[in-house]
Amino acid sequence: MENSTKKYQLNIKRLPKSKIEITAAIPSAEFDSSRTDAIKHIGKDAELPGFRKGHVPEKVLISRIGEAAILEEMAEISIAKAYPEMLLSEKIDALGRPEVKITKIAPGNPLEFVITTAVFPEVTIPDHKKIAGKIIGKKDEIVVSDKEVENTLTQIRKMRAQGEAKKTGTEFDEKAELPPLDDEFVKTLGAFNTVKAFTDELRVNIGKEKEREARDKKRVAIMETLIADSKIDLPEIIVAQELHRMQDEFAHEIERMGMTFDAYAKAVGKTQEEMEKEWLPDAEKRAKTQLITSKIAEVESITPDKELMEREVAALRSQYPDASEDRIYSYIEMLLTNEKVFQFLETQSS
Repeated sequence: MENSTKKYQLNIKRLPKSKIEITAAIPSAEFDSSRTDAIKHIGKDAELPGFRKGHVPEKVLISRIGEAAILEEMAEISIAKAYPEMLLSEKIDALGRPEVKITKIAPGNPLEFVITTAVFPEVTIPDHKKIAGKIIGKKDEIVVSDKEVENTLTQIRKMRAQGEAKKTGTEFDEKAELPPLDDEFVKTLGAFNTVKAFTDELRVNIGKEKEREARDKKRVAIMETLIADSKIDLPEIIVAQELHRMQDEFAHEIERMGMTFDAYAKAVGKTQEEMEKEWLPDAEKRAKTQLITSKIAEVESITPDKELMEREVAALRSQYPDASEDRIYSYIEMLLTNEKVFQFLETQSS
């Protein structure tokens, strides 16, 4: 794709994995005009015998470092200035640091170079409303059996016995008869006067938990269908960022168990690279999920509530005072937007 701007002649070629290759040239006049800045930049840190740092005369500096070093600095300055202008003029949403290869450099000539960079991928999604409607439209039969309630009550009685054993300094006997669940005990568990009141509330809560699990399964089903039917050429940099987040999350969980990431890796006999290879499919899935969710939010003009944003940002800031404000804000915005997207999808009907 060839294009002409007022200042630069560009040729843009699309590559796999959402990369582009920009072949460009900076006019000779603009390139040559960067010479003074290049010499100043090199000279400010130059140290030569007999001269103070940053005060080496220009002629002496040039004779010592050579013309090639100056041209390289000129190229770096010129490209650093021109590249953002190129991205803006061509409406290119670049990701990460670009790779730059200079193909022609000489005084009095245009500076020619090739830039390769990842770009934000094009995300083409299917009819998300239709997909969500079909999945949400399937009714779930939520039933709480007496057996489930009884099992939970037994677990509560067991926890009571373990607590009493701990208080008395005795060892808990798995085979011993469990203490009864009586009115006095359930009063310690909340605003309950009788075992029946507690049991009724427990049945309701088990039902709510089943509803939540059913909802989460439908959310997973919706997203898996959207991922399967969407077209996304994932950039490697986005997958790498997701892998890094997964490692941070995993390391945090390991630390909570009193281990370090390196100690865990050694214990399981795996290198970090081997674990990242295992995580790669999930990282790609997570990356696609976020891109699709963001696309739906864009299409449907879904944004998080401002007051809720402020409260959640403040809460996270107090929990992690050393984290950057931008990172906290972006994280909360992503979480709240994602939740609103799923709530929107759950309102669809087939």
